[in-house]
Amino acid sequence: MGEAGDEYAIAIGIIITALVILLLVAGITLSFFMINKEKSSKAIALSKARLSYEKELRIVENELSEHLMQQFGRELHDNIGHLLTCLRLELENRKLDNESLFEEMSTVDQYLDQTTEQLRLLSRSLNTDYVTKNGLVKSITLEIERYRQLKKFDLQWKHDYHNGTMDSNQELMVFRIFQEVMNNAAKHSQAKAIALHLVGNETFELTIQDDGVGFDTKAILSDGRASGLQNILKRADMAGLHCLISAEIGEGTSFHITNSTQKKIN
Repeated sequence: MGEAGDEYAIAIGIIITALVILLLVAGITLSFFMINKEKSSKAIALSKARLSYEKELRIVENELSEHLMQQFGRELHDNIGHLLTCLRLELENRKLDNESLFEEMSTVDQYLDQTTEQLRLLSRSLNTDYVTKNGLVKSITLEIERYRQLKKFDLQWKHDYHNGTMDSNQELMVFRIFQEVMNNAAKHSQAKAIALHLVGNETFELTIQDDGVGFDTKAILSDGRASGLQNILKRADMAGLHCLISAEIGEGTSFHITNSTQKKIN
């Protein structure tokens, strides 16, 4: 009985020791799990806070950009417009003093009329309320007419867009993207023709394609000087849109903007 009792006691001791070790291991494992869960929760919260901050920062940047463009549009209309009016008055006075100038200055009159009209259209297109009031299709149409008057390239414009496809903030972003693309094309593409196609019902698509010199997309986007393209991508992201830029040297450039993600600006 003594040996049996000792073996029983040893067995009980081993079992108790094993249970204690298992409890310790379980406790340590649970502690690690809780610590990692807390770290993961903090990391997720930090990531969400960072994304929220970046979104708010982009919204503030856009609001500032819109404010500056609106202010610039007013300055164009008020100051440059005033100077053009003074120039017109001075020209008319000179023609009254010398009738022979009427015919000689006819070409100058035409250029002055075109400049005044371009200034008027440009200053209005920089105003945020311009897009809200006119809607996306009319705003783009009026801007295209302005470019057609410049006779820089042939413009083909087709659209089948229904109101309500996107909200007003998204439409404003699309219009600014369109302006940026056209501005880049006018300065860099050497294009002879640009085709624009806008579709919007349940989904939205805007395609802008030119026959210009093109460029190396990766090289340009990695270059810190490519602010125009970066602005296009940034505005598309802010509006919850996807922008695909396709370009090859000597093969022209196309921009394809869609709302496949169905996101909206809050």
